[in-house]
Amino acid sequence: MNTESTTRQNTTLNKIPIKNIWLLLLYASDYYKELDKQQRINFEENPEKIVELAAEIYCKAVHKGLRYSLSNSYQPKKQVLTRVRGKIDYLITARKLLLEKGKIHCRYDGLTNNTPKNQYIHGAAHVLLRQLNNDKLIKQCKQITNRFKELKIGKSNYYNPVIDQFNRSNPHDNLLVSVAKLVHSLSIPTELFGKETLNTLEKTDQWLRALFEKAVIGFYRVNLDPNEWQIESGKRFKWQCTQSTDNIGQFMPEMITDLIIENNKTHSRLIVDTKCTSIFNHNKFSFKTDHLYQLYAYVRSQERSDDRLSYSASGMLLYPTTNQSINEYTTIQNHQLFFCTIDLSQANMRIKECLLSLLAQST
Repeated sequence: MNTESTTRQNTTLNKIPIKNIWLLLLYASDYYKELDKQQRINFEENPEKIVELAAEIYCKAVHKGLRYSLSNSYQPKKQVLTRVRGKIDYLITARKLLLEKGKIHCRYDGLTNNTPKNQYIHGAAHVLLRQLNNDKLIKQCKQITNRFKELKIGKSNYYNPVIDQFNRSNPHDNLLVSVAKLVHSLSIPTELFGKETLNTLEKTDQWLRALFEKAVIGFYRVNLDPNEWQIESGKRFKWQCTQSTDNIGQFMPEMITDLIIENNKTHSRLIVDTKCTSIFNHNKFSFKTDHLYQLYAYVRSQERSDDRLSYSASGMLLYPTTNQSINEYTTIQNHQLFFCTIDLSQANMRIKECLLSLLAQST
């Protein structure tokens, strides 16, 4: 492989510059909404330095967490003791003749800081060590990993806050988890380098589609004034069925919208559906039929007599592209339908401008 192809492979993903993939990861992250205005500007204007910027914030947050002690939680333990603690496991106690030795087998909840949350935060430091070139930040990350090892806290690349009943016990943990999640996500593009099998490419497209959707939603949630705009994602529309059989509901496919944006000043509504395929039908310069039908079903199914915005709502199909720009619209039965692309190969600040300009023309 020549030097040029090697460089291209290591700086792009599906023809999208890695720095712009990182920009999407930032927009999609929970941490993006916690940044102040100046921090957001720093990240958006320097996506190629996003790893270092994330590392600086991560190290600062973790050092503060370690200084004020990390959160603990109770985890189930089993141990042979000389006194009762928690509940006695009579079966094991009898089987091992522990009573004759003056001991009992107990099950109890013990307090520990070796929690899935702390393991996930610890794991982020190891992710950074594989990507950083800054000696100062590398040193700080090594100090963090050494401290976690001293505390006997393992490392993990996965954390599910939903099953963590102590997730809200320490507000500072939310910051640590959100920045750790961003750090872990930044390693994903590098893991996809150099893999050219069909299955991997298909998985990559699915991953990019989910990322693009979350990035668009996250960007608008942070950059639109909440006093002027209302944003809703994942809303379910019901088919406007009449005179149906009793069981029809269980057979009708679900309609779940990616994003609904309403402007309180202009009294307008925009339904956005993101895709991660070509905007055109295969070998034809015509918009994809099934995508058009889907968007049409969305705007018509949300019509209600008690909802004055529903009869004039607009719809938008939004596609990520490289070196291509499409921006067309038409009106069908009083609903404006937009067919738009965001060129992810262009400058990062231009991507931000395009996302904002889409709303200016459609709401």
